[in-house]
Amino acid sequence: MTEIAVVLRQVRLALQSGDTAAAIQGLQQAVQAARDSGDRASEGRHLGNLGLIYHRFGMSNEALACFERALDNARAEGDRLTEGGLLGNMGNILRELGRFDEAIRYLNEALLIAQEVGDARGRGIWLSNLALVYDDLQQVETAIPLHESAVTVARDLGDQRGLAQRLGNLGNGYVSLGAYDQALAVFKDAVDVCRRLGDQAALAQRLGVIGNLYAALARASTSRRAMLQAFTSALDYYTQTLAIAEQIGDQRSEAELLRAIAGLQAQVGAHDRAAEALEAAARQYAALGMTAQAQEMAALLDAMRG
Repeated sequence: MTEIAVVLRQVRLALQSGDTAAAIQGLQQAVQAARDSGDRASEGRHLGNLGLIYHRFGMSNEALACFERALDNARAEGDRLTEGGLLGNMGNILRELGRFDEAIRYLNEALLIAQEVGDARGRGIWLSNLALVYDDLQQVETAIPLHESAVTVARDLGDQRGLAQRLGNLGNGYVSLGAYDQALAVFKDAVDVCRRLGDQAALAQRLGVIGNLYAALARASTSRRAMLQAFTSALDYYTQTLAIAEQIGDQRSEAELLRAIAGLQAQVGAHDRAAEALEAAARQYAALGMTAQAQEMAALLDAMRG
């Protein structure tokens, strides 16, 4: 085993044991060794890995510096695929830092390269991340077509996890626009994907969002019949979400869902059921040590019973 191979093995072991300082030191050594030998491709690869570690541990400026140096090497080597990946990673960091104009520029460059080299996976990632920048800027109408394109790429690639995430992003965009019918269709699609994946936590989150949307539609309805239909749908989705929360032991979500269910039951005049849900929510909050919330549930219950 060569000296550099030993160093890289030590880096992997350091990361597995959580010794970040040792991992960084080892990669810095690998970078220097590659530079000394004139191996620009290896130097760039080690710099990219070092940047990823810096980013993982919140050292954004250090990560950007590493990616910038790796980018110079990729360009010198004519490695367009690596160049695009580095530009995209830099765009993501710039977004996190709130440097949105720069993030848009870098992500657009990454997107163009992905299209040029036929990197469908990268194209989907950069489309999605670019859309999220526009979401941050509250330019949702610009973001939505990008989210839609990212969803299409995930479908074409059969990337179910990516599809679930991107459908959620698209649905959130429709919610921001108040386009609840479109949001419902997207989140129901996401529910189907989460069920196929067997991801219970993600499934519960999407079901809960659908419940929230139906509750909002009910409150905005001018027709009592439409209101009752929407409330019934909201209760159905909240009940499904509650069952999953109980199954995975998410007690806080259980309490919040019981509280939401109580509110809906009260609005349709089912006061006995509302009281049962409030009592259960109060018990759950108390078990979690959330005294203020438990007392609030008790106060609502007293007011209801009058």
